[in-house]
Amino acid sequence: MRVFASLRRRNDFARVQRRGKRRVGRYIVALITDGQRPTRVGITVSKSVGGAVVRNRVRRRIKCVLDGLGLGSAPYRDIVLIARPGLGSLDFIDLAAEVRRLVG
Repeated sequence: MRVFASLRRRNDFARVQRRGKRRVGRYIVALITDGQRPTRVGITVSKSVGGAVVRNRVRRRIKCVLDGLGLGSAPYRDIVLIARPGLGSLDFIDLAAEVRRLVG
């Protein structure tokens, strides 16, 4: 079961991109702002990462890692994760390590 909600509206993504603190990894960029509501996460994976199958696999893997981070408790945040080219060919263990380092 998901312990975080999804960012859905363009306004929410834009607000996090404007006000968020940027953490840059080799394959992922994380933008994080404080929030009053339970943690919400938005994941952006462009075509430069790969085809539809690869992009969906990347999204599912990131969500799986985030499920294990305990985002359901305070401090509440809004997080946008932007995938960079090359992430589609990364092993799950390396992807998990990068997500934990940037978000955790």
